[in-house]
Amino acid sequence: MKFKVSEDMRHKIIAAIIVVAVGITIYFAYYKIDVLVGVFNTVTSLMMPFILGFAIAFLLNRPMELIETKVLGKTRLKKQTKRNLSTIITMVLAIIIVGCFMALLIPQLVDSVFSLVKAFPGYVEEFQKFAESYMSEHAINAEHVSDYIQKSDFFNKITNMVTTALPQMLKMTFQFGSTLLDVLLGIMSAIYMLMDKERLMRYVKKINYAIFPTQASEYLHRMAIASADIFNNFIVGKAIDSLIIGTLCYIGSLIFQFPYALLLSVFVGVTNMIPVFGPFIGAVPGIFILFIIHPITALYFALFIFVLQQFDGNILGPLILGDKLGLPSIGILFSVVVGGGLFGVIGMFIGVPCFAVFYTAVREFVNYRLHKKELELKDLTYKDE
Repeated sequence: MKFKVSEDMRHKIIAAIIVVAVGITIYFAYYKIDVLVGVFNTVTSLMMPFILGFAIAFLLNRPMELIETKVLGKTRLKKQTKRNLSTIITMVLAIIIVGCFMALLIPQLVDSVFSLVKAFPGYVEEFQKFAESYMSEHAINAEHVSDYIQKSDFFNKITNMVTTALPQMLKMTFQFGSTLLDVLLGIMSAIYMLMDKERLMRYVKKINYAIFPTQASEYLHRMAIASADIFNNFIVGKAIDSLIIGTLCYIGSLIFQFPYALLLSVFVGVTNMIPVFGPFIGAVPGIFILFIIHPITALYFALFIFVLQQFDGNILGPLILGDKLGLPSIGILFSVVVGGGLFGVIGMFIGVPCFAVFYTAVREFVNYRLHKKELELKDLTYKDE
């Protein structure tokens, strides 16, 4: 006897499978989180060359297309030959640009770090003399403060912390050599991805339409395109913005004669990639170093960074990024805080584009559901929607 499954029964079976799958997922997420983290770290470590390759290919896709269409577009070469040549030219140019930038920056950073480590004990002694002089001028009970400093061994702790931390930072900077194999494999995989991106995208599209219903597949396809635009606009825009801010910080530091201008500017420029809090995070090491050297200089540097951040947040940032992310201000703040809480500094950086993708997906789904229900909500919708 042939057993037939009714439509209602089929929906119940699917719902039961989904409930069981969600229950198993929640169980493992709650009770076996260490196992999941271990598996995730192992998979990430194995896939790191391809993750790096995808990131490199994503960043170089636009320049490669520009070379292919504008430089090699009018030549009589075959289409695949143009693609291969444009990919190799783009990769070589990117390596040359990064290499020149590192060759100019790293030696000066190394000199600044070694100079700071060598001079830091003297800065601590000068700061101690300044503090004692200030207390005597303002009739502060120096014995209690001195006893507390001696008991806590405050200055020696600071000296030891900085003299050990800065070389460690320098050591970590040069540890990228241990990941050289991943980087090389990532560059190779990026070349293959760029050369054959249409075929890879076609495979992904086929899988998408094969697994999901047509309507859901079209929705996921639109979200993938929107996600690529959001991440590209954010990464490129923030990189340009951070380079300008780092350069302005360096010029301003030279004008105001702040010590270790390049080192402080690199801190500010790199951390400026983090929205909202980036410039302030980058200013903390500089303020700490300058406070030990001369407290008033640290105050001037803090005011300078505050003015620079206002310029970036109100003029330069909107000019470069505009409203390309489509996020309200509270959304940007929320994504930075939550991303930082979950994944640290990397989460603070990628939290904004990830939340922008989520916000775009939810907004389109809500608008679709409202349209399907034929609801007129003109008074409650924004003009851009």
